[in-house]
Amino acid sequence: MGSNRRRRRRQQESRSEGSPPQRPIATKLAWRETLDSWGGVTVVGSLVIAVLSIIALVALNLPDSGTGGGDYIPSERAQVIGRIEGDPPAPVRIIVFEDFQCPFCKLFTDERAPLVVEEFVETGIASIEFHHMAFMGPESTSAAAASECANDQDRFWDYHDLLFLRQGRENAGVFSTGNLKDFARELQAEFPNFDLDEFDQCVDSGRNRTFVEEATTEAGTLGVRSTPTLWINGQLMGNPSDYESLRTIIETAAADTAN
Repeated sequence: MGSNRRRRRRQQESRSEGSPPQRPIATKLAWRETLDSWGGVTVVGSLVIAVLSIIALVALNLPDSGTGGGDYIPSERAQVIGRIEGDPPAPVRIIVFEDFQCPFCKLFTDERAPLVVEEFVETGIASIEFHHMAFMGPESTSAAAASECANDQDRFWDYHDLLFLRQGRENAGVFSTGNLKDFARELQAEFPNFDLDEFDQCVDSGRNRTFVEEATTEAGTLGVRSTPTLWINGQLMGNPSDYESLRTIIETAAADTAN
């Protein structure tokens, strides 16, 4: 009997060694249970995207420390009508297509435009007219629309100067709603009659955005592909390589008009 019992034990051990080990029953991980309780991967993923979008929107409207520095000193302009500087019937009409985020536009504004004004605008030979080409991102449109809010109070060129003075990294919050309103406070410090409540309401309403978008589209249909681009007496001139080239173009246009 003992030998039979030992034989059966060996047979059982042999069968046990040859069979695959049994796996423990899988239990759902705690994190997966929590995820499922919130509605699963799809629902939780949508919530995460929504939260990130809100965070991005808030960040976009916070003042950014990357704004350009320097004190704002208003420029003296002899004659301004809206976005036109100088006498509108002047022999040479210079239209400048610009984007407030464009560093080359800032360079034109800081270095070449003052020379054109001194030599040709103040002498009645030419006028300069600003046209929007807000194509570098959402902050380009926001800044341009805000400039039109200033234009509603006959302060386009002053706000224009402030935007280029404060220009910073593209689409990084420099032209956030908060900053655009802060720039208006700088303007009001120099021009006490500037109505900040009216400006803020205009910016918040976004009422000038459609105008800016349409102006940008129109610029594209005219062949404008970059900024700054000059349009002189109906001819697209691009951006001359230096001021001497620009002077020659303006003098030629003036001569052609006189003939």
